[in-house]
Amino acid sequence: MTTKKEIAFTIRVEPDLKDAFVAAAKTQDRTASQLVRDFMRDYVKKHGQRDLFGK
Repeated sequence: MTTKKEIAFTIRVEPDLKDAFVAAAKTQDRTASQLVRDFMRDYVKKHGQRDLFGK
């Protein structure tokens, strides 16, 4: 069984944007991190290395 390691990915955004994003995520019962990971996966599937996700 293989385990994937996770790393931190730091980005810079305006405080108001971050606060609004966190609040919007919370209304969907998601964390900001979960949504960012979803966005990154979707972007890579559409524009990059599709084989990373078995497709």
